[in-house]
Amino acid sequence: MASLTPINSSYELYLKPFHRFGRLSDAVDTQIESREISRIHTIIEWIDNVWYIRDISKNGVWLNGDKQQTNKLYKLKLNDKICLANKTQITFIVTNISPPQDVLIPFKEHENNTIVAKEPILLKHYHFLPSEEDPEVIIFYDTLKKSWYCEKAPEFSVVRISDGELIKFSDSVWQLIKVADIFQQETIDICDNSNNDPTFIFNLSQDEEETEFRLQSNEQLIDFGFRSHHYLTLLLARYRNQDNTIDIEESLKGWVSIDRLIKDLGLNESHINIQIHRARKQFADKLQEYNLRGSMLIERKRGQVRFCATKFKIFKGKQIEVDAISAC
Repeated sequence: MASLTPINSSYELYLKPFHRFGRLSDAVDTQIESREISRIHTIIEWIDNVWYIRDISKNGVWLNGDKQQTNKLYKLKLNDKICLANKTQITFIVTNISPPQDVLIPFKEHENNTIVAKEPILLKHYHFLPSEEDPEVIIFYDTLKKSWYCEKAPEFSVVRISDGELIKFSDSVWQLIKVADIFQQETIDICDNSNNDPTFIFNLSQDEEETEFRLQSNEQLIDFGFRSHHYLTLLLARYRNQDNTIDIEESLKGWVSIDRLIKDLGLNESHINIQIHRARKQFADKLQEYNLRGSMLIERKRGQVRFCATKFKIFKGKQIEVDAISAC
């Protein structure tokens, strides 16, 4: 995530892929209140994997002491100095030139506010915050809807979050900067057509002590290994398969209460929630690793969860227990 640092401040300014600087608050991403600054003074933009700056002002932009030509692109490098309107006090240092990436940044309401120095959180597709051991919020990215969502403990209600929205945890406030969608390499939908629907494959030991999970997508076989949380996912698949035998709407199939899982698994609610999120995180991370996109592995609503896939097989020992084949 590229950033600039004002010469008179240690505060990092994180860049959007098309980032405008100027005096007009409604038209820019970074407002600069000075008479010498044009309404839209300069633009920094990400083009063909390079950051460029372009002057569109009346009073000019200086790059490392040299005045830029108007409307001409100049490549930015690390530690470059950008001076607007030839005013020393309006100078920025280029401190990072990495590609655009969705990020959580420490939030401060006004420029003069002080905040405890924190590093930005560069976002992958699934995060436990502040930690996996003691999460207050879970944020995750839905690759099909291209949206971020937040679940807050202990009720784990799901809320969609947009660019610029605030998230609070550990007595600190963070702001979501959502920039990457337009610039990311196009991913492959694992359910892009009925002939290539993925098959979710569970291999369960005869004593049900070990569970392996794999995903067959097109010609790829993605191995999720043996994990304790796979048994919970398998159990949800069994519940869904039970509903396949009765005449109910697809949207109603597979839902099971957390209370039922507590009884069936012999775990407390907190442990079950952690297993759900570990399963979802591993699935999201694997899809990102293989440049795939798909729906969430486990869907949840207040007090209930379900296995999202409709095409799956369960093997117990060497025998097939469930062969659920239907449209994705």
